[in-house]
Amino acid sequence: MEADARLAAVPERTPLQDLTLLIGLTFLAVGIAGFIPGITTHFDELAFAGHGSRAELLGVFQVSILHNLVHVLFGLAGIALARTRHTARAFLVGGGIIYIVLFLYGQFTSQTSGANFVPLDRNDDILHLALGGGMLALGLISDRARPGATETLAGFLAAFAFFVSAIGVAYRPLRLIPLAVVLALLAVAIGGRSVRLATAATAFAGACFVLGLAVAVVTSHPLW
Repeated sequence: MEADARLAAVPERTPLQDLTLLIGLTFLAVGIAGFIPGITTHFDELAFAGHGSRAELLGVFQVSILHNLVHVLFGLAGIALARTRHTARAFLVGGGIIYIVLFLYGQFTSQTSGANFVPLDRNDDILHLALGGGMLALGLISDRARPGATETLAGFLAAFAFFVSAIGVAYRPLRLIPLAVVLALLAVAIGGRSVRLATAATAFAGACFVLGLAVAVVTSHPLW
């Protein structure tokens, strides 16, 4: 009886928490990758901050030491805040707002300006818009299970996210895969019986994004 009582007292983890943990781990991995030569090209030109830093993660995204440290700290925050449903939601909403602000900042800041201190380039802007929109949508939509047609919609969104991600590996990953990520995140937020499929679709889209960028760089095909 005591064991049953203890188990009943343990709060059930929600898909929102699991996804926040996954996002946090991804940010942490990206931040660490920014300090690894080879994964980050032109590593000898990595500067602390500013548009003078010519290092590029995966040969695509302009990074600096500051940029990498922000990713690491963001990842650690996501891992820590995934412990409860409310803090996970706060991380997603707050992080989504931050990335949308970064996107807007990139739009109104010249890449060669001293104000471009992160630094940010066009590829960063596209990624920040997709991340910000996806995280904000996930944080604002209720993760409580819904019966009926919405569960069917979640399954459809997750399946379509798999399809779009797979295409993005071979064709314009920066255009297609961020869309797949947003669709998968919306499916997770809807929840219900399709939540595992939706979570798998999110992880699959992330893997396809990295693979698609690598394939595009190696084959000299367009990213966008």
